[in-house]
Amino acid sequence: MTTYIQALRMASAVAAIAFVQMGAPASAADISPALKEVIAGAQKEGKIDLTWGASIMGGHEGVRALGEAMNAMYGTKINVRFTPGPALPEVLNAVVISQGAGRASPTDAIIGTNQHAAEAYTKGVSVPVNWQALLPSRIQDSSIEAKGAAIRVFTTLPGGIIYNTQRAPSKPTKLSDLLKPEWKGKIASTPYAASWELISASDVWGEERALDFARKLTTQLAGLIRCNELERIATGEFLAFAMDCTGRDWVEMQRKKAPVAHVVPEDFPAQRFYYMAIPKNAASPNAAKLFVTFLHTVEGQKLIYKWSDTDLHTYADSEVAKEVKEYEQRGVKFRQYTVEWHLEHPEALAGQRKAVPILAGR
Repeated sequence: MTTYIQALRMASAVAAIAFVQMGAPASAADISPALKEVIAGAQKEGKIDLTWGASIMGGHEGVRALGEAMNAMYGTKINVRFTPGPALPEVLNAVVISQGAGRASPTDAIIGTNQHAAEAYTKGVSVPVNWQALLPSRIQDSSIEAKGAAIRVFTTLPGGIIYNTQRAPSKPTKLSDLLKPEWKGKIASTPYAASWELISASDVWGEERALDFARKLTTQLAGLIRCNELERIATGEFLAFAMDCTGRDWVEMQRKKAPVAHVVPEDFPAQRFYYMAIPKNAASPNAAKLFVTFLHTVEGQKLIYKWSDTDLHTYADSEVAKEVKEYEQRGVKFRQYTVEWHLEHPEALAGQRKAVPILAGR
């Protein structure tokens, strides 16, 4: 690493300006002793294998961009390899099975919501990491959960309402608005009861109220769609969709001038995080730690936003923080759904399982 830094100092002024514009490599002062060890270990490993859904953090293109930027910042030559995977629960299950069989994990880093991070922690497949030692001037206490076995990487706003701005009978501000007569036969929901695993908890709506809402909403529904089918809202096939999974897919549609808008409902203002965790049986644990550490740099967060339309809203340079602040200025008080919260509320998943057949009309 020292040789690399010395080479940079010998570069011409023009080259230095170019590096600054692209995202300058970390200087020796930016690299903590713990991170220096991780960089050395990552260099020896030489590669990192990552597997998750193709829509997360931009899939192939997004991960490639993140890997290139990481290598540029830390002077490494790590081969970042991405394989599109199945649903997050299936990826996690594959990690659990591989560990039990004594094989290397299919992915060197696990990504998922508080539910997946909690399961990785309780099943003993994720390892604790002293994340703040790696990036002490940046990583916040609040980002680290499960005794270091999970770290937040970006924020989502689940449970939202997506609606067609041109044809909706009114602008909904609450989930309960969708029960009004003018919405009958114009709404879609999900076949997997997205966000009922949050709203059914005893300290949120509770199962009785959540399932009562599901029954009433069912009489308003025109169909069930997945969270990645929002174009069906834009075309007017459905005039509203609730509850949304992550609250971010609509951003890309608005950029394309689609007539859709997103609302954080006043009666369920939720914040949820996506986490990264390192499997105990990761083949390249140091490269994985370096990758996750990079995600928390200013450059890493900018790239996550570029490819996901979200970032970690607790950072001062966050783009999503502006959106969150606008809601808070209107009096909305967000509830955060963390790993700890998930572990304390197993009843919430039971509520979701009960909501699935109700929404399907069974």
